[in-house]
Amino acid sequence: MTVAHLIAVPPFVVAGPAPRESSTPDPVAVEFTVVIPFHNPGAKLRRAVERMAELLYAQNISFEMIAVSGGSTDGSERSLGDLPWMRIITDRELQDKGAALQTGLAAAGGAYVGVVDVDADVEVDPHDLIECLHRAREREAVLA
Repeated sequence: MTVAHLIAVPPFVVAGPAPRESSTPDPVAVEFTVVIPFHNPGAKLRRAVERMAELLYAQNISFEMIAVSGGSTDGSERSLGDLPWMRIITDRELQDKGAALQTGLAAAGGAYVGVVDVDADVEVDPHDLIECLHRAREREAVLA
């Protein structure tokens, strides 16, 4: 499946990167990284991020979120600057959501990585993302 195919799907979760070789455990490791590639989402970005964070906190899931601008020009990334769990990546070289998605996936450090499209016309339902995480956990448990 190509990145172009991934852009148009509902939220999904995949296994994160393989653990890095190190003699000491990573003290900031998280279970779940949420990657949010975006292009001019406006106020929807902050609302979606806050709704997802509320549910992740309520379920006691350790997480980080990575918002990556894919050529966004509306300044929406500035609305996220005060959120401690948020990493924001803006790079003028990233001019589309596919490049933003690839960058976000490369930066992800969680055991699981979820992707959410906040630019879609449909409001993001954080329960869908959490359900995908639970299914990924269950599948890994069955395969182990």
